[in-house]
Amino acid sequence: MDKDKIRQLLERLGQALSAGDLKGASNCWAFPALFLSDDGATVLAEASQLEQLIAQASEWYRKQGIASTKPELEQVDMLSKKLTSVDVRWPSYDASGKEKASERSHYILQIGKDEQLHIRLALTRTM
Repeated sequence: MDKDKIRQLLERLGQALSAGDLKGASNCWAFPALFLSDDGATVLAEASQLEQLIAQASEWYRKQGIASTKPELEQVDMLSKKLTSVDVRWPSYDASGKEKASERSHYILQIGKDEQLHIRLALTRTM
């Protein structure tokens, strides 16, 4: 698994999130998937569950004046032949392109049966 493929997956996710493309964003994931946060763990059995979460988050971001995001790859650790651990910074921009905020995420990526890279686990990081 090379960094270019990882970067392409994350850029595709960022573009989909920025455009409000729920289907495009969910295509970056493998199901079932797990989303972890301080609020607990959410098991996502299918794409429609993830799309609902993304829609809610997108609405909140738009209300904050955030129009787009793009990934900044911070660290990549190969865990096995098909699993990779990735740390990403997601700066958030307003409509003029000014950075308004940022957050960090940790992902476990997996090469699926389709030989494509997908997100299997996501964790929002505060540190």
